Amino acid sequence: MRGKPLFMLLSGRKKPGARNMVFCKNTFPLIIAALVLAALAAVALTAGLAVRNSLLFLPRPERRLEAEREILEPHMGRHMEHITLRGGRLGETGFALSLPSPRPKGKIPVLIVLGGLGKGENNLRYISYGGNNAIMGYDWPMPMSFPEEKDFPLQVPRLYRRVIRIPGQIVSAVHWLSRQPWADPERISILGFSFGALAAPAVQALAEREGIKVGWTILAYGGAPLGPLFLFNSTMQPEWLRRATAAAMDVLLYPLEPSVILPRLQGKFLILEGKNDEYVPEEMRRCLREAVPEPKTVLVFPGTHIGVGPESLMLLQEVISASRAWLVENKAVEP
Repeated sequence: MRGKPLFMLLSGRKKPGARNMVFCKNTFPLIIAALVLAALAAVALTAGLAVRNSLLFLPRPERRLEAEREILEPHMGRHMEHITLRGGRLGETGFALSLPSPRPKGKIPVLIVLGGLGKGENNLRYISYGGNNAIMGYDWPMPMSFPEEKDFPLQVPRLYRRVIRIPGQIVSAVHWLSRQPWADPERISILGFSFGALAAPAVQALAEREGIKVGWTILAYGGAPLGPLFLFNSTMQPEWLRRATAAAMDVLLYPLEPSVILPRLQGKFLILEGKNDEYVPEEMRRCLREAVPEPKTVLVFPGTHIGVGPESLMLLQEVISASRAWLVENKAVEP
């Protein structure tokens, strides 16, 4: 079964014909959920009026964290290990690290891979050839399965805390990687796929604020704004709660909003889209595409949204190959 992007899982979207929640049986929880959403939105909006730089809402990355290392099974002749950074306010940050074996002398480029939900190790194992480059795969802190539709609104505060920490965790990991003797801090790239494409702009912006140069960025199968993306994919009932949740997301997730952050970024960009993406409609793909600054390259693939199911692997490999070719052409990585 092809994996769903996070914004669809968050929305509670189900297959056609699935039974919607019956409002009369859940009136009290829904009212509480609406009040929680309204309170969170009010707090965020008040802060937003006071502080114009949205990055100030994001938890700051942590430096000099201690790392626990676990050796993993090799993949395609490459050395694999899992790193856990023991943080304070950001909690634990986990990621998989893939290195060439043997490692070449001198410094090598670093690629930050932000795939779909799940462990970074699983995302890295879809990369068949890594070259003389270090590749990091981030462990997403959200669960693979989400609360039932009727319970989801009440879980918003907990999920929000996890989501808002993501850029800080990833940049903390980049700080750690940059200190390794084999890492080339002048050749750092970010590759965001599906949900990763939604988070990548905020990660890059926070990295730049920390003095980290990101020279190349790939945004694959993303869209914007975040609230409309949720609304498009959601079947949450009743309708007023669905729309209220989408509006609250626009405010609460403003520090992560790609269409706001992207115009401020520097570097070279590659945008990959699906012509018939069933989760990201054309107007939302266009919103993200137009927000990306120059120089940028846009490639449109036939078919729907990328995934890791059997019917999607061929498309995924085409996307990975196009990404690698662009990185090599732009001298971001070693062949």
